[in-house]
Amino acid sequence: MMMRGYWHMLAKIMVIIIIIGSCAVSALQFFVHNLPKAIITSQTTDAIVVTTGGQARLSAGLALLAAGNAPDLLLSGVGQGITKDIIADTLALDAVERHYLDCCITLEFQAEDTSGNALAAQIWVQENRYQSLILVTANYHMPRALLEFQKALPDTLILPHPISPPDLTISRWYNNWQTIRLLAREYLKFYYRKLSYIIAS
Repeated sequence: MMMRGYWHMLAKIMVIIIIIGSCAVSALQFFVHNLPKAIITSQTTDAIVVTTGGQARLSAGLALLAAGNAPDLLLSGVGQGITKDIIADTLALDAVERHYLDCCITLEFQAEDTSGNALAAQIWVQENRYQSLILVTANYHMPRALLEFQKALPDTLILPHPISPPDLTISRWYNNWQTIRLLAREYLKFYYRKLSYIIAS
């Protein structure tokens, strides 16, 4: 009888684990399939904010500058000691990109995370009295970035411009363990921050 009770309890625990695991996978899949899509067309704004984290983000910001979507860009979270010349050489920017880097981009060095990016953007936006901006970051990072930026800049129109990193295939995210880990970590960070704001309000 004791063994029967033991296996019965073990079976219950396994069922609970399976249910929790299935819910977690479903929640992650919902998060991935509802990542924001870029909505920028010919709409112009006062500024662009790019969070550091890969060449594709800055390239997208430079393309928006060149297309006339905004006249100024803040590159937030640049490492200490990094200069525009170093950025241009490291990313092998062409003449047009170097022109926009020199004339229209402000480097910001203090931010160390997403909330820091948002606070840096808040200062920059308020100093320049901007009313709208385009936010450029990776697609998987955009939900949390939007959460932080909208909290820091509630009166500013923020248009998301998510980009897909070249080494990240969202459509087949479940086939790569590193991608699963990246998205799961971002999912947990997003809902942790969202919950913390709800509790604080």
